[in-house]
Amino acid sequence: MSNKTNIGNAVTMGQILEFEVAFPEVERLTVEQYLAGSSREMILNAAAFFLGFKNHNSKFDDNREFLGMFFCKENNELANQIYDRIKEFEKKGVRIGIINTYSSLKLFEYYFTKPEVPETQAQAEFEVNMFKAYLVLNSEFTQKQSIAFPSAQESDEELKIPMMMFCMQYPVSDKSNYDINQIWATQMIKAIYLFQFLESHEKTQSLLVAFLTHFNSPTWQEYLKSLLPLTIPAIKSEREAHTDIVVEPGEKFEQGCAFIEKLMIQENDELDQNDFLSTRAKPFYKVKDGVYRIIFNLFVVEKIFKGVYFFLRDVNKTLPLASRIKEIKSFYGDEFSEKILCYKVMESIYPDKYIRFTGKELSDMKIDAAPDYYVRKGKNILLVESKDFLIAADKKMSFDFNVYEEEFGRVLDYEEMPDGKIKSKAVLQLINSIRRLLKKEFTADPDYHYKDVFIYPVLLTHDHQYDTPGFNEMIDFWFQDALSELVEEGLFIHRVKPLSVVSIDSLIYNQVGLANGITLHEMLNLYHENKKVVQKKQNFKSQAEYDKYIEEYEQMRMSKLIPFSMFIDKYFHKHGLWKLPPLLELVAPALFEEEYEAKEASKS
Repeated sequence: MSNKTNIGNAVTMGQILEFEVAFPEVERLTVEQYLAGSSREMILNAAAFFLGFKNHNSKFDDNREFLGMFFCKENNELANQIYDRIKEFEKKGVRIGIINTYSSLKLFEYYFTKPEVPETQAQAEFEVNMFKAYLVLNSEFTQKQSIAFPSAQESDEELKIPMMMFCMQYPVSDKSNYDINQIWATQMIKAIYLFQFLESHEKTQSLLVAFLTHFNSPTWQEYLKSLLPLTIPAIKSEREAHTDIVVEPGEKFEQGCAFIEKLMIQENDELDQNDFLSTRAKPFYKVKDGVYRIIFNLFVVEKIFKGVYFFLRDVNKTLPLASRIKEIKSFYGDEFSEKILCYKVMESIYPDKYIRFTGKELSDMKIDAAPDYYVRKGKNILLVESKDFLIAADKKMSFDFNVYEEEFGRVLDYEEMPDGKIKSKAVLQLINSIRRLLKKEFTADPDYHYKDVFIYPVLLTHDHQYDTPGFNEMIDFWFQDALSELVEEGLFIHRVKPLSVVSIDSLIYNQVGLANGITLHEMLNLYHENKKVVQKKQNFKSQAEYDKYIEEYEQMRMSKLIPFSMFIDKYFHKHGLWKLPPLLELVAPALFEEEYEAKEASKS
């Protein structure tokens, strides 16, 4: 199976072309053996070229189109043979893709650190060997992925299908299932909030100064003005190929080059192979003076906001002890992700007319272990736990359910402390808040009848890697398990909705429609309605009939594993509810003042 998932209103799987399928009679060699005597520059070119393909609706998703582009006339016969083998394999009903982000990034990182060697392969020979080397990487990927299926079988019966999907895709889903324009817009909005926070919070001002000094920018606005032009080609790129940034000669040439060179990987950099952390941190490489190539568009766009935290974390270690922030990850999660981002976004989608409290307001009322955000509209109560967390890269890349269950359980369900006590995390915190509401012990808002209200528990995440099919099912499974304990306590849980994993990006991106068109709790109802799989009772006349039924049920179950972020995007698109978030309208003039004024002047 592959990381290439087609997510419309349903989830379907594809498979990537392995070496053994394309070359069934050939003994597989290593990547190095195939590419010995090849130009390093050509290999890097090819990797960056593949990484320039669109992740949705690429013309190269058509294998005939790709093979025709990749192979020259001399290799026509081989290209046709490979195409025929793919078609033969696809008769089994699974779509085969050739290029996948994981293999392309692996190829790039592997050869970036190698020295240039004398070229001994002719062009036609290089093409064949390059193709074979790439398929070796594909086979290595599916080999790693092969642990997903058996490990998912160890989960509870009702989780087996969701966990198979999740384990197979989680390590790579964030690099293949995304909308680059949406990522750009949400990164931009979050970056503005972040820089305003860094500027206004006394603990973070020295961090901001160190950050701006490193990039030789007088203000964060100037920093963004330097960075944003580098991200525009990544989202505007119509041509499916690698993208070069050319710094124009002139008085700002050296300054422009110096800025990009702080964001590019150097040949002597130690590359961290786990989840491509090095190329995420520095997503450009130098082709020649003044010309820099984008390694992967997504990583460039994520520099706008996501990359800033990692830089701040590293800068923090270099500050004098008195200025250093202790436990910077939890400080950032509490002070920025929750108290700025979560609060602002919830305020934007539930305006003043609703009953709403931030976690800080509830804490000031001396309500212990309160939710991070509380909203009530009539009989609908939304309980939000905001969690900005990351799983260690080596664990993320494991494809192993047992690893994921342990890691996510510790971070999101509960953690057993050395003294044997249980520390509640998001899932149990939500359960405790629900218990309090159902026992009428929530003093901030007592004006409801516990049997009348619908309660919507929400886990608010801060990274799109958790928008992977199956993730919501795992977290809700733990939630339902804990909810059953409330039944034993005699509490009325019939109107408690399933737990929803909601990415903050989807709220930021869709905030206008959520504020003016359809509320978040109404969207959550539609979402859970869409996920239901109805099993009809049937009498089977034969084993074959039963097997067919089970296969259809599994396909149906798989198709329903769509993450909320993708569900809301499709829904808003279909119903014409999406509008540009207001902050982007405000910010364009402020950041691009000169360009904006020139445009406005040309209109008049």
